[in-house]
Amino acid sequence: MQKYWLPWLVGMPAETTRAICSLIFGGVLERLPKLRIAFAHGGGSFGFTVGRIQHGFEVRPDLCAIDNKVAPRDYLGRFYVDSLVHDKEVLRQIVSIFGEDKVVLGSDYPFPLGEDRPGELIDSVAEFTEATKRKLLFDNAVNWLQVDALRFSTPSVSKK
Repeated sequence: MQKYWLPWLVGMPAETTRAICSLIFGGVLERLPKLRIAFAHGGGSFGFTVGRIQHGFEVRPDLCAIDNKVAPRDYLGRFYVDSLVHDKEVLRQIVSIFGEDKVVLGSDYPFPLGEDRPGELIDSVAEFTEATKRKLLFDNAVNWLQVDALRFSTPSVSKK
């Protein structure tokens, strides 16, 4: 696993997926319905393996549904993921899977896999409307943090 920088390239997204599944299967989100969680790495591979995870839940409830009877797919839209996926198509997919209200700007700062210019990937997706871009770049994070957006506005500078 240490060779080829695999902990960074594969391990972190896999660990994110394992964390999501552990919270779901463990019933944490049922016990704490107001808990707000945001996952890095675009939710890891969860969005792309949710069909497999759902199938396992259905065919092996004796192994997967022992602590929570709510299906994994039912949790899509109940938590946030970041946008740091480094690929336009993948970003389009996670917005489609998780919802445009549940994806927030990710920077990975100060780590080496971050975007050089945070938000550049979001801005580069031509299919996203300006409203969707604003949600991903700002509004969704403000909503997740439950802070007043005006806190981040700058006062008008009068021209002389």
